[in-house]
Amino acid sequence: MDSMYELNGLVETNPDSAITVLKEMGSSVEFAEASEEFKAFHSLLTIKALDKGKQLEGAEKTDSLTAVAINYFEHHPESGFLAESYYYAGRVMSESHNGERALMMYNKALLNDTTHLSIYLKSRIYSQMGLIYLRNGLYSEALQMEDLARFYCMQDSDTLGMRLCAETIVDISRMEMEKDSDANSDQKKLAIARVQRLNEKVKNDMLHNKNAELEAESAQRNRIIIIVVVIAIMLIVVAVVLAIRMRKQAIERKKLYEEMGTLNAVKRQFYDKELDKLLVSHDRNGEMLRAKDWMVIEERLDESFPKFKERLYASYNFSEQEYRICVLIKMGVSPSMMSSLLATSKSNITQSRQRMQQKVFNGRGTAKDWDRFILSL
Repeated sequence: MDSMYELNGLVETNPDSAITVLKEMGSSVEFAEASEEFKAFHSLLTIKALDKGKQLEGAEKTDSLTAVAINYFEHHPESGFLAESYYYAGRVMSESHNGERALMMYNKALLNDTTHLSIYLKSRIYSQMGLIYLRNGLYSEALQMEDLARFYCMQDSDTLGMRLCAETIVDISRMEMEKDSDANSDQKKLAIARVQRLNEKVKNDMLHNKNAELEAESAQRNRIIIIVVVIAIMLIVVAVVLAIRMRKQAIERKKLYEEMGTLNAVKRQFYDKELDKLLVSHDRNGEMLRAKDWMVIEERLDESFPKFKERLYASYNFSEQEYRICVLIKMGVSPSMMSSLLATSKSNITQSRQRMQQKVFNGRGTAKDWDRFILSL
C-alpha cells in the first residue's frame, strides 16, 4: 500500500509513467495474491491516471475497474476514496457518452461521502455536470453547475480552474444566445426532455438525501435530549438521595453533639432523681457537698460513663478540686451552682476551667472550650 500511495502522487505529476507502472503491476503474478484494498486502490489509480493522461476514451476494461473500486470503497467508506471512485466512474461514463449514468455517479459522489469530499473534487464534479447539461442543450442548468464549479475553485485557490470555468461560462452564454436551428427537432426535444427528467431526479435525490440527513440529525437531537433528560432525572434523584443522606447525617451529628456537647442532653442522660434533689437542696441552703455525697456521685457517674475518669486523667494529673469541677460539668451543673456546691466563687470556677483548658491544650481555648471537652469524654 505504501507503493500505491507513492503512485498516487505520480499520477498527479506524470500520469503516463504512472499508467505504465500500474499496467506492469496489474499483470504481475503477485497481483492475484494482493489484498482487496490493494486491488481497489490499483483500479482507482488506473482510471485516474488514464483520465489525467487523456487516455480514458476508448480504454479497455474501465467499467470493470470502476466496479472493483466502487464495490470495495462502498463497503469501506472510512478509507476516504469513495467520493473519488464515484467521480472517476462518472468520468468513464461521460467519455463513453452515457451522460445519464455519469450524472448519477456525480450525484452519488456529492451525497454519499460528504466526509471525504474535498473542495477540489467538488469543483471538478460540478464542472463535469455542467458539460453534460451543455451537451444536452440545458444551458441554464449548465451555467448553474459552472458557477458552482468556479465558486469551489475560488475556495481552493485554483486559478487555472477559475479561468477555465470562466471561459466555459462565456461559451455557454454565447451558445444559449445562438441556439441551433434544429433546437425544436424531435430528436433534440427528446434528448432535452430525457436529461431534464434526469436532472429532476438528481434534484429529488439530493432533496431526499437532505431530508434524510435532517431527519437523522433531528433523531440524533431527540436522542441527545432524551439522554440529557434521563441524566438530569438521575442527577436529581442522586441529589435528593444525597440531600436525604446529608440530612440524616446532620441529624445524627446533631444527636451525637447533643449526646457529647449539650448540658441539657447530658443532664437527661445522667439524670438521677435523688442526686438532683441532693444538689438542689445543697445549692438552696448554700451547703457544700460532703465526702459521702461525692462517693455517691462518683458511683452513679461511673455507671453512666465508666471510662470518664480514666480518659480525664489520661490528659493531665488534676487536683481533687479540679476533678470535682469536671464531674459537675459532666453532670450539667451550672457554674453558679458549682460555686455553691464547692464553697467558692463563680469567678474561681471560671478561672479553674480556663486553667485546665490551658494546661491540657497548651494555652489555647476558653472555659467554655473546656466544658465541651469534658462533655465529649
